[in-house]
Amino acid sequence: MHRKSAFEHYAPNQNISQETPMKPIFVQLQCAPGKTYEVADAIYQTERVSELYSTSGDYDLLLKVYIEEGQDIGKFINDNIANIPGIVRSLTTLTFKAF
Repeated sequence: MHRKSAFEHYAPNQNISQETPMKPIFVQLQCAPGKTYEVADAIYQTERVSELYSTSGDYDLLLKVYIEEGQDIGKFINDNIANIPGIVRSLTTLTFKAF
């Protein structure tokens, strides 16, 4: 039986609160060889990520995450993303203004 991966059934997370001021951050993940789809599936299951993409280059996945203004970004990443097995390295980019 074929089990869909995160890339086959992904839709932006609709559980993001619209009432609390939120700040977008982008996280790039480098995965262990052969683990990208497993990592993507695990991330999809957490329902913490707004958008999830596979990418080319030094990193395998790109995530868009919304966190509450003032929330500790490092703690959020460590508690919700970096602890997923198969992640080798991450790069977090903070945003300032959307144009």
